[in-house]
Amino acid sequence: MIRLATITDLDEIAHLYRDTISTVNLKDYSAEQVAAWAGRWTNTPGWTDKITNQHFLVVEDGEITGFSSLTHNGHVDMLFVHRNHQGKGVAKLLLTEIEQVAKNKKFSIITTDASITARPVFEHFGFNVVAPQTIMVDGVELNNFKMAKSLSV
Repeated sequence: MIRLATITDLDEIAHLYRDTISTVNLKDYSAEQVAAWAGRWTNTPGWTDKITNQHFLVVEDGEITGFSSLTHNGHVDMLFVHRNHQGKGVAKLLLTEIEQVAKNKKFSIITTDASITARPVFEHFGFNVVAPQTIMVDGVELNNFKMAKSLSV
């Protein structure tokens, strides 16, 4: 089932975020990078803002198995799938819905900042790399990719 997230989902979303980064992303990032990135799971005001102000979706099947969000300017801010539900269509469900929302809002393009781990997933769904990036997360450098997808509206 896919639905809009509510503030009552915050704890489960934050834990899924931390656990996914700490396991799935560990294959592409160092322990120091993972610790800095996953450490943001405790940013309750940040999570509250995202859930409240973005089009924030969750997929659940007894538990939340994934989530994604779209900002007001067409940026896919988040896409995370529970480590035990990778490759089961959760990302497809989320990105299909996010793309439909973007089309309904008449966006001609959607963007994202994809991790090394997520890049192949976004490429599979028609996103193209615009540029590699290096970002700072709590004083630690992480590499990712600015990506974009043109939409036919």
